[in-house]
Amino acid sequence: MKAESDRSHRTGVFKLRFGKIRILKTRELFPPRPPNPPVPVLRDWRGKHMDLIANANREKFKLLSSQYAENLEAVLALQGTVIDDLLPSVTDEFELDTESTQWAKEWLNDMCTLFRILRRNKFTRSFAIESIRKTLVWRFEHLWPPDPALRLPFVHCLPPPATDPFGRPILVMKVVSFNESSEGYKPLIIRGLECLRLHLIRLNEDSHRSGTPVLQYVILLDLKGLSTQSLNIDLVTWTLRDAIPKFPGLLAAAFMINYSWTHAGLWAIAKRVLPEKAISRVFFPTQQQLADYFSPAMLPKDYGGTLASLTELHDPLWTDSPSPEVGASGETSSSTPSIVAAAPSITAIAPTSHLNPFFGYPVFSSGGLPALHYGRRRKRDLVRTLLILAWRRWRRHIMACIWVLMFILTIRGRRAWFIQTLQRGKSIWTVTYRPAALL
Repeated sequence: MKAESDRSHRTGVFKLRFGKIRILKTRELFPPRPPNPPVPVLRDWRGKHMDLIANANREKFKLLSSQYAENLEAVLALQGTVIDDLLPSVTDEFELDTESTQWAKEWLNDMCTLFRILRRNKFTRSFAIESIRKTLVWRFEHLWPPDPALRLPFVHCLPPPATDPFGRPILVMKVVSFNESSEGYKPLIIRGLECLRLHLIRLNEDSHRSGTPVLQYVILLDLKGLSTQSLNIDLVTWTLRDAIPKFPGLLAAAFMINYSWTHAGLWAIAKRVLPEKAISRVFFPTQQQLADYFSPAMLPKDYGGTLASLTELHDPLWTDSPSPEVGASGETSSSTPSIVAAAPSITAIAPTSHLNPFFGYPVFSSGGLPALHYGRRRKRDLVRTLLILAWRRWRRHIMACIWVLMFILTIRGRRAWFIQTLQRGKSIWTVTYRPAALL
């Protein structure tokens, strides 16, 4: 073995030779002096820089604004289709009266809602139409007739001009534990989400802003009063999986306030329910970091701001909500469509049913005209139906062939075993048996 060394001013090189193998190893003998440490920055509990939160929100806001501008014509075309074609179909199917039809049309006139649904379906027109139809039927089941806005004491909307750095209104929600049955709170949550949608419409009408309208909220979730022992997990799961998807894209970011290690288990459950994109919009700032992002002028005193406390602030979410139409006698209109008295039961029609006008494709019906389940005819559904029909037609022949094949394989296996046994017995007999003449 031969070793050679060559030292430069900053780098040492050692060359070792083992026969024909040459190994070159370089190491830094005099590492450069590290630069001066940067100015310390605030970090959240996961070690992320606070400016990363602002950058993440800025990038998402720019992306949303560009998507709205690029797909505005597609949203207008989608709106015309659902108003001219989808709404009359649903009206005839459920025999809706004029009042309920007008209520449904007002929802379809909400450009921001249609854009969020189209965006949720990755700007695929057929999927968006299917989602709009299902959501419209769901709204008649859960939101018709419209009731007066029921104030939720644990949800507050900060009055204008209190917004985040990107002009989005700020919601403050004090999370509390629900000890009673979750069924009693579900209608309140649905009505509250509907109030959020209507409030965005009023904001855009009052501001008369050009360009991208206000599409989303940011929410401050105060976990101080949350008890992990009495939390209704079923209600949380239902809200995340069933209620919020009916109002897609309303929340841009969620800031967890007063978060502690006792809430780690709840966050672990939420991460399993929420999609990856939703998890990326959840932040855990301290009170100082919260003030740095929003500025104290945009926060109430409860969270280190200069505004009045939540109990003293005007809440436009509930006070500005329009009341339902009242008749001359002071009572609300009692003319409700038949869909309210008996909610439509959406039944699925088998692809091979003789009642299916789109034979070979899955179809659902709510008592009226059947419609394609996925809004279009998919090749995979047709292939699946053909395989089912082939199995029904040739099932006996296929099973007979399988049994014959298994019988042949069994016979061949037993035959091979029998031959091997005979050969083994013959060899044993040859070794052990020796005639007396040979001895």
